[in-house]
Formats: sequence, C-alpha cells, structure tokens
Amino acid sequence: MVRTRNKLLLEVLEVLSAPYSVLSRLMPQMAALAVIIAITAYVYTYFQHIDLLSAVYASVGLVTTIGLYTPPLSAMPSSEKLFLTVLVLASVATYTTIVMNIVSTVTKRTVWIDARARWRASHVKDHVIVLGDMPEVATELDRMGVEYVMVTNNESLAASLQNHRVIIGNPTSERELRAAGVEFAAVVIIALDSDSDSLTALIRVRKLNPKVRTVVMVHNEDLTDVFLDAGASQVVRLKRFIGRALAGMALSGNLGGVLLESTEDSNKALRQAGYGIGFFKVEKGSKCDGMTLKELPKGVIPVLVERGGIFTPYFSTDFKLKEGDGLVVLGDPTRFTKIRELCSAGVS
Repeated sequence: MVRTRNKLLLEVLEVLSAPYSVLSRLMPQMAALAVIIAITAYVYTYFQHIDLLSAVYASVGLVTTIGLYTPPLSAMPSSEKLFLTVLVLASVATYTTIVMNIVSTVTKRTVWIDARARWRASHVKDHVIVLGDMPEVATELDRMGVEYVMVTNNESLAASLQNHRVIIGNPTSERELRAAGVEFAAVVIIALDSDSDSLTALIRVRKLNPKVRTVVMVHNEDLTDVFLDAGASQVVRLKRFIGRALAGMALSGNLGGVLLESTEDSNKALRQAGYGIGFFKVEKGSKCDGMTLKELPKGVIPVLVERGGIFTPYFSTDFKLKEGDGLVVLGDPTRFTKIRELCSAGVS
C-alpha cells in the first residue's frame, strides 16, 4: 500500500476510487441476488432444456417479477412449478430489499463521505486523527491545510462538514482506528464524551502505534494521571481549560489565559498552574503608555507587540509602548490583573 503526501494525487485518486468503495459495500446484496438468479437459471436449463444465456435471461425476468419468459403451464412438470413458486416467493422479498438497500446506499451522501475518507486514510501518512465530535478542530485543521481524518458515529455531523475526511464508525474500535490509518499517523486527538471511552481509545491507539503523539481531552481531572500512565502525550482538562480561558477574557478583554501546561519534568508550580497567554490594549493616558517592556511585572514575558495593525516579535526590553499598541504576554495568569490595570486609562 502506497502512502503519500501528494495532496493533488490523493484528491484525484480519492474521487476515482469512491464508486468502487461504495460498490464494495453492496457486494453481499449483489451476491445474494446472483445466487437466486443462478438457481432459477439452473431450474430452467434442467427442465426446459434451454441454453444458459436464455436461462439467465428468463431467470432475471422471473426474479424481478417481470416474467418476460414463461413456459406454458401444461408443459411444466409439477416439480418445476414447485421450485419456481418457492423461488418467486423468496426472490420477491429479497429483490425488493436488495434494491431498496442499493438505492439507499448509492443516494446517501454520508456513504460517499465515509467511502472517500476510508480510502484516503489508507493512503496518507503523518496525518492527524480526530476521535470524536469535534467539528471546530476539523475546521481549524482545514484552515491550516493539515491532513486529517475524523472518526465519529455521528452521521449528521459528517454530513454537515464540507469535506470528505470523516469515517463514520465507533472511535474506540480497533477496526475503525486501522481504517483511519493510525499506524501511520503523527498525532491522534481523542475527545470523546466519556472518559472511559477515551481511555479505551487511547489504549488501542498506543497498541497500534506506540510512537504516535496523543492529545486527550478529559472531563474528570482526577483521571489525569491515569491517562498519562496509559501513554497520553498531553492531557487537556476541559473544565480547567474553559475556566482559564473565560477568566482570561475577564482580565485581558480577549481570549486570554489559554492553558499551557507541560508534561515534562517542569517545576511543580508550572505543572499545577500552567502558563497563560494574555492580550491587552494600551489605552491613552494609562501607565503603559510610554512604559518600556522591561518595566512590566515580573512573571510575564512580552511575546508580540501590535502597532499599526502589524504584529512584531522584534523588540528590545527598552521598547516603549504607546497608545493603541496591542500587547501579548506569556506567563503567570495571576499577573494579568496588574497588566490590565497598567494598560487601562483612569486606573490609579
């Protein structure tokens, strides 16, 4: 199996292979129909002594209840009548069910999405796999041009995404993980509704690809160590993450306080509190207006300065802030209150 990063080639082959992928799902139904036609054709050749092609033609007519070929009843032995009666009764229900399944399968958009996603996942490498209902993650990965596959059992979600990167199936299933190409993935993001399901998925991901980077979202913070022990590269504690972001917004006037935690051997304070990113606007008459970056409170590091609508990371500690500047800092979120006071006008 060829794995490639050539996106144009993937797009072309993915479209060409989709009909075959969908057709492969119909093989059991087609096989059942073929068996009935073959048996009926054999009955015609045995009793009516007609050639095979004519027998198949007659069989198709009988199975579809069109009845294009019907020998005279007086010329049919009782055993043939009995066989054909049974076959007609069996074939009518079977044919109707099979046709409905075929039409439903071929016309269902999510079937084509799933078929294309499975083919694509089997031919890519170093991609991102998203397990769970995370359309926001999919949107961002699309925007960044990152190759990814999402696995979810939510068909409506798959239909709502404007792409063909969604495998519809159980995200904890080893079969679906293999279909997503987990053995060749670079990163797996696990964001399931249940922590127990997330743990199951993590264990199976680690079994199939011990070296892949795994990011797991957990609901119960008490299970953080369990997931780390199970092999998670990074554990995102959902409630803490949201709480930090919302609190940061209250302080910095933007989506600040984003949680940056280390799973390495960082100091205890960092592991417990994490870092945050804060966004601040320098108001006219504030203490920040005319202040140098080296005068900022200890515990935060200036990362970017926005001036005239342009962000720049190139500045010295003697760089002076002025009215209208945007300031982005990284550090202890507890210091954000002080920075907000310094950047706000009318705060003593």
